[in-house]
Amino acid sequence: MSNMLIKKELRQVIRNSGHEVNSNMICSLVRIINMKYSNIDNGRITLLANEIINERRL
Repeated sequence: MSNMLIKKELRQVIRNSGHEVNSNMICSLVRIINMKYSNIDNGRITLLANEIINERRL
């Protein structure tokens, strides 16, 4: 799965969560994506989630 598709999924989960975006969400985001797509590396998901959260805070 490409990084663009993973980022799209992460943004959708963040948008639909209704919670304020912060770094405490990373573990939950990784868990949600890992449940949906078990073949994706957790480290890769973590890096992409960090990118999205940091761009949202700016």
